[in-house]
Amino acid sequence: MGKRGKEEYFEKGHVNWIIFLVYIVFGVYFLNYPLKYFKIPEMISNFDIWIIFAGGILMLFGAINYFRASR
Repeated sequence: MGKRGKEEYFEKGHVNWIIFLVYIVFGVYFLNYPLKYFKIPEMISNFDIWIIFAGGILMLFGAINYFRASR
């Protein structure tokens, strides 16, 4: 990590970027699922049920955060 410690790394908003990227990856996967625009490797296709489950949980977290932010 260089000169920065773990605490400083997580305080600077890097965790928010990681979570944002996870949302983007699941969003693109869900958009691609019915359209088949990108070819998904067979190894990843074996975990379709778990990917959809995790994406559903992320959507619920997003809805809760949206509700909390709108107050």
